Amino acid sequence: MDEQAKPPRPQVFALPNGPYYYFTDFTPQPIQGLRGEGGQTYASAKGTALCRCGASENKPFCDGSHGAIHFNDRKETDGRQDRRKNYNAGRITIHDNRGICSHSAICINSLPGVFDPDKRPWINPQGATAQEIMATVRLCPSGALSYSLDGVEYRDYDREPLITVSKDGPYQLVGGISVAGFESRAEQVSNEHSTLCRCGSSRNKPFCDGNHGEIGFKDPPETEQG
Repeated sequence: MDEQAKPPRPQVFALPNGPYYYFTDFTPQPIQGLRGEGGQTYASAKGTALCRCGASENKPFCDGSHGAIHFNDRKETDGRQDRRKNYNAGRITIHDNRGICSHSAICINSLPGVFDPDKRPWINPQGATAQEIMATVRLCPSGALSYSLDGVEYRDYDREPLITVSKDGPYQLVGGISVAGFESRAEQVSNEHSTLCRCGSSRNKPFCDGNHGEIGFKDPPETEQG
């Protein structure tokens, strides 16, 4: 299949003061059991509404609770941290944007010799091999971390579109799923992966800033699917 024949990638629309609407198929499909008075049928693109206020009783799906709690999707950060710092060690350079970090701590737990929040600077690019650094940076779900090797930057990866509902945490997007309905971010940000707030308390909406940990956001207990 050539590039022009590929179907459009899924998209997420952050509805004002409401849920995310996740469109997975833009080809309008007839809606069964719905007709107009004159007998006309209706069609719609395929998608689903995902909770982002944190109050839905049917997580990860929206149940309308955003209206009851008067959810506000206002971005509270001033954007000053939405910039990149570079940490160079010969062949490899680690790029870091604190303004979009979801604080998953994957980098800290995976490679503490390089990523240590108790030190200044908190990134030591000489603390591990280039291969170890690259493997760890690829695990960053938010796109806050990326790297350059021999002057060539790597921040986007070739993955199929997928949204993962992380346990007690954000939506993790990979595969180039675009997000609409928010102010643009810094230019040096991955278009392939990002993390979206679903606890409702991020100061960097619609993106996760790790605040779900501070407020103790929890998913409902898992139940058997019938």
